[in-house]
Amino acid sequence: MDIRKAILKNPRKIEFLLWLYNKFVGGNYIKGKWENEVIIRASKLKRTKIIVNGKNNKIFIDDFCRLSHCKIYIAGNNNVIHLSKKTAFVETEFHVEDDHNQITIGHHTSVAGKTHFAAIEGTKIIVGEDCMFSSDIHFRTGDSHAIVDSVGKRINHSEDIVLGNHVWIGTKVMCLKGVFVPSNCIVGAGTLLVKKYEGEYSIYAGTPAQQIKTNINWTRER
Repeated sequence: MDIRKAILKNPRKIEFLLWLYNKFVGGNYIKGKWENEVIIRASKLKRTKIIVNGKNNKIFIDDFCRLSHCKIYIAGNNNVIHLSKKTAFVETEFHVEDDHNQITIGHHTSVAGKTHFAAIEGTKIIVGEDCMFSSDIHFRTGDSHAIVDSVGKRINHSEDIVLGNHVWIGTKVMCLKGVFVPSNCIVGAGTLLVKKYEGEYSIYAGTPAQQIKTNINWTRER
């Protein structure tokens, strides 16, 4: 068995070395972990900030993740951010406000750059396995401020966002609250996602998004 296979089989063999890199070499910054749980397994962080204001929050970064120039920010209590194994992020921000929110990114998902995930008011952002994000992308479960009707009743409550497995998100996509994208789909560049979409193996594009092609799939290879 070669060294790479041995490490993949038992990542604990390099976890301490990566801890040393993350703490003393990587230029990372962590604040607020004493009243919260920040678990970083055998993963590499570079120029990444983790700032937690609140209690009983949990950040879990699983084995073989790579974060470069990222930011994880929580303001609230009882929130969860879970980055699964072999995920990769460049210039990605995870922003959580209020209580009982969750952001989960599935195994082997990658983000190429300048992407913002924001969950507020007890909502979830769930991204499946083997998804691929380009850059300059925004996912937001809420509007940040209240919209009310003529009698002052709020009408713009926050909602979850869910992506299936193996979804490719193109550059400059905006994903708003309440969106569901099925597995094995492509979301075209500059698309505005605004609702739950039904068809797998489809391309969605436009502002707002429409199903423009079916019976397709995609691969990371050129």
